Amino acid sequence: MILLASCGCIDTRDAVGDDGMQNGTTEGLPMSGSCTPASAATGGTGMPVDLSQAEIRGGPDFSPNVTRISSILRNDPRARLLIENGWNVASINEMNDTKDRARGSAAVEFQKEGLSFYIGVDEQEGHTTGGYCDAEVWVAEPVSGPRPGNYHQAKDKMEGWWHVFDDRNERVVMVYNSTMFFYLYPSYSIIDMEGILD
Repeated sequence: MILLASCGCIDTRDAVGDDGMQNGTTEGLPMSGSCTPASAATGGTGMPVDLSQAEIRGGPDFSPNVTRISSILRNDPRARLLIENGWNVASINEMNDTKDRARGSAAVEFQKEGLSFYIGVDEQEGHTTGGYCDAEVWVAEPVSGPRPGNYHQAKDKMEGWWHVFDDRNERVVMVYNSTMFFYLYPSYSIIDMEGILD
């Protein structure tokens, strides 16, 4: 009887992985609010991530375990938010550049409207790693030249967050760091976006 009662008191949602991310949780995701997709704001079994149509990109020895990668991604809040906001899985890429920001054995590419976001997956350790957007980095006209005209990103030096801008529609697409989203157009935000384009 004591054993059964104590089982209800164990909460594994706060377990922290080697990469500093909480395993199976939504750390940093708000638990209420009208702009938050419901399934991303709650714990649970995760959202299925269909990798059946994903292109495999890598050398001849690159043979990712698609089933394992899918099961790892299903508990990543970033993957859930991307899927809920209409992003599609485009490819699974081999990680062979030590400077690559995703780190891990593979980088899964999510794509929407010509923009890609990559989430690293470490198959051996069984968890996701860093993520990044492929938008061109743009600083300012004297340094980087004119804006690209479609998407660009710039790093907030105070917060260390990346801001991705859609120049065609004059809007912010996302605000992120390597482990989480702070804003994802059009419906998810855990930061105040007022005046962000001023």
